[in-house]
Amino acid sequence: MNLYTIDDLKKYEYFKNVNVDYALDSLTGVLSRGYILGFAEYLVQNKIEFMMGILDIDNFKLVNDNYGHKVGDGCLKTVATNLANYVGNDGLVGRFGGDEFIVIYLKGTSYEDVHNYVEKMFNEGNIVRREITVNKVSFFITATIGCASFPKDANNYDDLFLTVDKALYRGKSKGRNCFIVYVEKKHKKIDVYRKEESSLINQFNRIYEISSNNRYTNDMKLKNILEYVKMVLQVSTVSFLKPDKTILVSGESHQCQIDNDCIKIFENLTENDNLFMPTGLYNFCNNAKVQKFIENNKIITFMSCKVVINKETFGYINLFEDKITRIWQEKEAALLLYIARIIEIMYR
Repeated sequence: MNLYTIDDLKKYEYFKNVNVDYALDSLTGVLSRGYILGFAEYLVQNKIEFMMGILDIDNFKLVNDNYGHKVGDGCLKTVATNLANYVGNDGLVGRFGGDEFIVIYLKGTSYEDVHNYVEKMFNEGNIVRREITVNKVSFFITATIGCASFPKDANNYDDLFLTVDKALYRGKSKGRNCFIVYVEKKHKKIDVYRKEESSLINQFNRIYEISSNNRYTNDMKLKNILEYVKMVLQVSTVSFLKPDKTILVSGESHQCQIDNDCIKIFENLTENDNLFMPTGLYNFCNNAKVQKFIENNKIITFMSCKVVINKETFGYINLFEDKITRIWQEKEAALLLYIARIIEIMYR
């Protein structure tokens, strides 16, 4: 199903002599990669102000892996249709590739205009942060989008694309399920951060270096590890909780209320698997005590990993997020499991 007709496109000079059948993505019906990027270049060349955003569906691979590619294709079609309907006459939508879409918005380029437009897209646009049903299979989807504007944020096409990519990367590093509007002061140096810190191997190596520093006590080493993880994962709080209710914390924004019920909750969540990682937004579990714990501590989401030494529980590494509804990733789980192993070696 084509989402744009020749009448929709010909109002833009760039599409005056284009065959609409060749301009649209065969699966989703929005513009194909070549034409949406070509349109963006045309706007830059003609000095027409616009916002460009790249929207990436979070954890889309899990949809294909769990439900099959036919359901995955249906998911892409649904997102494309709802995204095109939201953008309407204010711009155009194209498929960048895979599970990524490009949005061109022509009605405003100030930070306030773009922020309000994308915020409404996420909260009221019926696009993401919602349950969809494809072939009688229902699942919840979220997305991350990075945005930048021409000429406010970049004065040529290549730099514009780079600033959008930086904003998208920032959104992913914050835990996904969010939108980032590019601000030079905040995001200009993101590419340096990416090169130095993004590799999981680099993170493993850095944690090992901290654990091997014999100038510090084990508790000081562990606190330094927690601070490092907080920095690289951009999470509100990273803590290590011992069964005796002593705790090491990195992050002043959140302090967990520690009591016997709290210890019991972590014990129950990691009873069958040393790692507790919610796979959705709200499916922590139906345990009333867990729900009360979340509410009392003003937590939006968390992940926990148990550390066992000599068959005894030594403590729990916890990631707490109290700012955004974070979607945890496999590499974050791998990082916690690696830290658990490092702690076992340090304190054995």
